[in-house]
Amino acid sequence: MYQQGMTHWLGVYDEQSVRENLLQKTVYILKQDSQVSGCVALGIKPADYYVDCWPDVPKADFYLTQLAVHPQHQQSGYGRLLLQHCLKLINGRTLQLDAVAHYPELLAFYRKAGFSQIAEGIGLGDRRFLFEYDNL
Repeated sequence: MYQQGMTHWLGVYDEQSVRENLLQKTVYILKQDSQVSGCVALGIKPADYYVDCWPDVPKADFYLTQLAVHPQHQQSGYGRLLLQHCLKLINGRTLQLDAVAHYPELLAFYRKAGFSQIAEGIGLGDRRFLFEYDNL
């Protein structure tokens, strides 16, 4: 993703934070021919910066982070497949995620998947939108 100009994860998801995600969240990976094609993390705690970025937003039941698809497999439906898997798992409960504002394709992807933007703020040095999927 970095090679495609997507730098918003640099310094945020280093090796240590990925290890913490593996311990604190459920990480789902999509493999094709023994190679990881995509991943997503689903947890019950918001990211630490949510408190500063969106102090007045109600909490959700689940939080989705690190939805990523290998550049060679983007535009293949894998991101949608991973997202749909998580939506089935939450089973009638709320899910929040955030996305940086300067990737309009990503924002459109979440809106098309049924997420509503509920807040805007600055987190980790970027303008971010908070999205919620309310399955109720």
